[in-house]
Amino acid sequence: MARIIDEGKIQRIREATIEFVVQNGYGGASISSIARRAEVAEGYLYRFHRSKHELVTDLLYSKVAQIIEKLELLLNSCPDMNEVITGLIGEFFKMATETPEQIKFIHVLMHDYNFQVSDDQRLQIRILCERVIKLGMANGEIGKQITPEEAYGMVVIYPLEFINLRIKGFFGNCGWTKDDEQRVTEFSINALK
Repeated sequence: MARIIDEGKIQRIREATIEFVVQNGYGGASISSIARRAEVAEGYLYRFHRSKHELVTDLLYSKVAQIIEKLELLLNSCPDMNEVITGLIGEFFKMATETPEQIKFIHVLMHDYNFQVSDDQRLQIRILCERVIKLGMANGEIGKQITPEEAYGMVVIYPLEFINLRIKGFFGNCGWTKDDEQRVTEFSINALK
């Protein structure tokens, strides 16, 4: 007999996991606390994930897959590199505005050596960065010496770090404006020239 999956419970598990990882780090998020916050039995959670690490890893892969999808969509629909970068960075700011916990979750796990994107995702990211570079070179928008690693650093890592600093109020500034988003975008684009 097939088990019925309650999508509401699954969503609550995801949200509780993200919340605990953001607030307490990976080590501070226990299966029992996640289950309590999601209002599910621990056994229900274990039906879908063998461990906390598997649950958090699945969530990370899901968030990275969304970024990969967006970049692929932009590369398939935009005529130049500047438009691709503007669209992707705009998506980061939109995500940070609408669902800041998800941006925080990605940021926390990017800095946790227990987690990495999958090998397949790493390859996809490299290929997409190579496509960004190729598009930029074809349109004369990018320097010939730029590597995929540098492109990733300027187009993904830098904007996410900027957003995180603003969320934390690190320099006393909280939040951001369209002008801030534009400056981050211009900085990223100029760094690749």
